[in-house]
Amino acid sequence: MILTACVLGAAVTTPSARAGLAEAQAAYNAGDFTVAFKELKPAADAGNAEAQALIAGMYAHGQGIPADLDEAARWYGLAADQGHLYATTMLGWFYMRGIGVEQDAVKGYRLLSRAAARGQPRAVEMKQAVAEKALAGLDDLVATEAQSQSIDRRAAYFRIGQSFALGHGVPRLPEVAAEAFHRAAKLGHRDSQYEYARRLDTGDGVQEDAEAAFTWFKKAGEQGHADALAMVGKAYLNGRGTAPNRGQAMVAITRARAAGSPIAKQILEDMSK
Repeated sequence: MILTACVLGAAVTTPSARAGLAEAQAAYNAGDFTVAFKELKPAADAGNAEAQALIAGMYAHGQGIPADLDEAARWYGLAADQGHLYATTMLGWFYMRGIGVEQDAVKGYRLLSRAAARGQPRAVEMKQAVAEKALAGLDDLVATEAQSQSIDRRAAYFRIGQSFALGHGVPRLPEVAAEAFHRAAKLGHRDSQYEYARRLDTGDGVQEDAEAAFTWFKKAGEQGHADALAMVGKAYLNGRGTAPNRGQAMVAITRARAAGSPIAKQILEDMSK
């Protein structure tokens, strides 16, 4: 990491802080972290986000100061509050892992997402790593859920899918939610068949595929899922994922409406206008 005086100086407001920037840059680049820390501290105290982020890193790695992860988290937090993307990324990772702060995976992932959305490359990598780890551990997570809740694997996949879809107690990971629903759908879980079909239909967490969506809507509809049956009718009506067929569309929509589907009700109301 090379300190850049012009960047550090951008938000510095006090003369004493400005005076130490050149010394901090030279000392850090020479590996004299004790001096670098001493010279950076006034800039950090004066509110310079870049200096705060660097101070945080020095606390995290014990550079020029005894390692203190609580202080590292605090300084990353101060810099993140000013929109510093690297600090936001590291603070997110700290929350994900419970480093220097109480673990909060949901908050951590939100911070990573905020930084990634603004192009911070490490945040993008970390987000991807979180999703990949969740996917790799999905079966183990489901086994634990099934055992703890005394439910079968299909229901456990569905519950886990809902959690990742909504961000309840875990980061909101659409791709993990879609895969959980997919695995339950393949085991014949009706509600998961519908949820997976919805995601295929809209491209939420999985590549959009209207034909596959129609297939899964149909499977759920055949098991009595009213909204799935309504979506089958809508697909026939619009020729989405299947050949258009108004007759079959009306049969499916009418059956769905009789079963209490609000989607079918809306379709029929729209058709009557």
